[in-house]
Amino acid sequence: MNKFALLLLCAASLSFAQQSAAPAQLTQVPPKPTCNPLNIFTGRDCQSIINTYNQALQQRQREELQLYVNRQRELASAPLQQQIADLNKLVTDQQEQIKKLGEQMQTEATADQQQAQANAAAALQAKSDARREGLLYGAGAVLVLFGLVFGVRKLTQNFSVTKKPQSHAASA
Repeated sequence: MNKFALLLLCAASLSFAQQSAAPAQLTQVPPKPTCNPLNIFTGRDCQSIINTYNQALQQRQREELQLYVNRQRELASAPLQQQIADLNKLVTDQQEQIKKLGEQMQTEATADQQQAQANAAAALQAKSDARREGLLYGAGAVLVLFGLVFGVRKLTQNFSVTKKPQSHAASA
């Protein structure tokens, strides 16, 4: 077996041993054959056993390497997952803040509308009061005017205007 395959096998085995989750089913490797393929009597069967062993060993090494790669991906993605979780929390916090601001705006709009209605009612009341006051002043002025007219008429009833006879001499 070459050094690279041995290194990968060791790394995969170490990674496999470190995993806390239940390990996946790996290919079972049969015991290493001890027969000699050059033996005339058992050579053919021995070569078949060695080939089966090598195929199983290669399959096992591929599976362990895949487990190692998957574990490294998980380790590498952990910071990204934390960033995603932090961003999701930030989004949630911002959505809550937007909701609070929306409710605050709605409350302020309602208060402004109520204030506008109160101002309109106060303006109508002031207008009504001004009309009433104007009518009272107008009625008082009319009464004073009528009083003056009747008073002047009363005073002038006793007076009579008579024409003085004009002299004819001055006209001739």
